Amino acid sequence: MCGLVGYLSYSDKNIKSLEKLTNSLMSQAAERGTDAAGIAFCTEHKITLLKESRSARELEFKHGDGVKALIGHTRHSTQGSEKKNYNNHPFLGKTSGGKFALAHNGVLINDYDLRKDLKLPKTQIETDSFVAVQLIEKKRRLNFESLKYMAEKVCGSFSFSVLDECGNIYIVKGDSPLCLLHFPKLKMYVYASTKEILFRALIDSPLFDSVSKCEFEFIDIDEGEILKLCADGSIEKSEFEYQMYVGRNWWDYGYYTVKPYHGKYDRAYIDDLKAIAAYNGYYPEDIDELLDSGFSFDEIEEYIYCMEGEV
Repeated sequence: MCGLVGYLSYSDKNIKSLEKLTNSLMSQAAERGTDAAGIAFCTEHKITLLKESRSARELEFKHGDGVKALIGHTRHSTQGSEKKNYNNHPFLGKTSGGKFALAHNGVLINDYDLRKDLKLPKTQIETDSFVAVQLIEKKRRLNFESLKYMAEKVCGSFSFSVLDECGNIYIVKGDSPLCLLHFPKLKMYVYASTKEILFRALIDSPLFDSVSKCEFEFIDIDEGEILKLCADGSIEKSEFEYQMYVGRNWWDYGYYTVKPYHGKYDRAYIDDLKAIAAYNGYYPEDIDELLDSGFSFDEIEEYIYCMEGEV
């Protein structure tokens, strides 16, 4: 379980205090991961990464004015120590068309097999997510075709965000939750892993006035879709064959050091999850039953936000 956040502005004018929006999004997303935090942003066709092995709540990201597109990630470590900063998101990749940055929410269980079977280059990066970067690089271009190839090769739980040097953001939607808003008057898109994180962040941001006036619209993105938020504000879509990840939980595979629901962080998150469930008409006992049945945090969140009726 990690957090994805980001935004894209296609306005000719710079929106003031976007650093405040960045830090508000990252701070709220820390509820999904406190081991590390990082952002990637694009200015003048150049991608810059800023990441540290600390909670976003302990950091203040500074990127100055002129940022039109940004992706962020808060990490709850599974594979690869967060103390080695190269294991933290976002990751930088390179194709013949230029550099890109990628962030991932979820857990991939076949990264070792893919590296071996496809003879991918050796890397010091231990994180399972980095295989997605290598798969895109293998196709030599960042486009719908290479993202489709990547999404259909990996196995596990995922949603990906990818930023290119032209200021376009791609969202590859698997089973991990993601909420995307469009502010037509501001000419801006903003997203986060969950609706709750997104709105809490926006309340404490330069976009609060637009939120209070309901000057936004939800952009639907389904499992198996790839969405391209273009730098000019247009949206392009493609699809991939999404294979529903059913069966064993990621902690059963032995690759990871984090076990489910152990420790102060997980217990606090379960309490938050029950509070959100209650707000949406469910009972705390429903969450306990889902956890006992082996459902992951991401799967339960998706159920709460997307399903109607009782659990």
